Amino acid sequence: MKFLLMLLAVLVITGCDYTEVKREIGYKGKARINPWLAAERFCEQYDGEVRSLAVWTAPQYDDAIWFVPASVPSNTSYIRQLESWVEEGGHLVLLVEHADAESSDWSRHAMPPDLEPVLLEMLDRAGIELKPDAAGRGEVTAERIRFRKESYEVDAKSDAGVARKGGKQGVFASVRSGDGRITVLTDARIFRNRWIGDKDHAALLDALVAATEYEGNIGFLRGSGLSLWGLLKDHLWPVLVGLALLMALWLWRSFSRFGPIESADAGSPLRGYDHHLEALGDFQWRLDRAAALLVPLREQIIERGQRIRARAGRRDDDFIQFLAERAEIPRERVHRALVEAAPADSAILTRTTADLQRLLQVLH
Repeated sequence: MKFLLMLLAVLVITGCDYTEVKREIGYKGKARINPWLAAERFCEQYDGEVRSLAVWTAPQYDDAIWFVPASVPSNTSYIRQLESWVEEGGHLVLLVEHADAESSDWSRHAMPPDLEPVLLEMLDRAGIELKPDAAGRGEVTAERIRFRKESYEVDAKSDAGVARKGGKQGVFASVRSGDGRITVLTDARIFRNRWIGDKDHAALLDALVAATEYEGNIGFLRGSGLSLWGLLKDHLWPVLVGLALLMALWLWRSFSRFGPIESADAGSPLRGYDHHLEALGDFQWRLDRAAALLVPLREQIIERGQRIRARAGRRDDDFIQFLAERAEIPRERVHRALVEAAPADSAILTRTTADLQRLLQVLH
């Protein structure tokens, strides 16, 4: 019974009509995040490296042509770097609309880019008029672009208009600037992955690269963010050099000497009298004989000191101060030597004994 039901279901399904529909759903792999991947691979046929940049990096002397979204040069520093590079022979291609990586290749509508006045001023100095809204006249369209006496079939539409000074607004303009060139393309879709294979888009890209005065690297910039590691690489090394110099100076001031280690002279095994005296005082202190050793010395000093004070006519003077002046030692030490009952350790016993011997010596 189950077999018959399964056979019936198969016959019903195979008897139904269906229609095959192909639908584009997007890219896979690197093309999902890099709209210029096809253009980059197309440019690999030329001499020089093809650079794909996700964040802003100033062009170098060995870069020949750069494709840059017009929204990226947003401050005076970027503009100054680009102008200097163009003056020395670089070819700058500014892409106005549909130039950022977030734009969809399946939509003809995109957010208008934010173009800074400093960028428009740079283009004006070069002889290019760029109007982001084309003076409100609607879309600017072009089916052909003429460049260096050649005509290229394209499919370009843009809300922005560009032209040489005094010319008619269109989607493409290119002028010499110094030793280099500045090119503005208002519809960047013709170089994006989905459109570069249509009409003469790839041929126009080839013509722009060929128009570059010098051979070198080809760069495609996808964004305007700043890289933390790039900033550290470019700007941290002076700080590290300064810290290294400060460390070297600190070591030089802290170390007692530099140079090869010299052999040290071995100390004499013979011990001095002060060492034997300290050892003897430590031995007597450990046997708790400090009081027995100090009392005879104190009695002699008190007896002789009072007698000498009386002969000197200073009977009424402070006895401790009299002894301190005679021995030329502080009054506190004289008081401690005569009054302290039991020294706290062997070192104090040794110092007290030395002070008592000094007093006894000056009283003779």
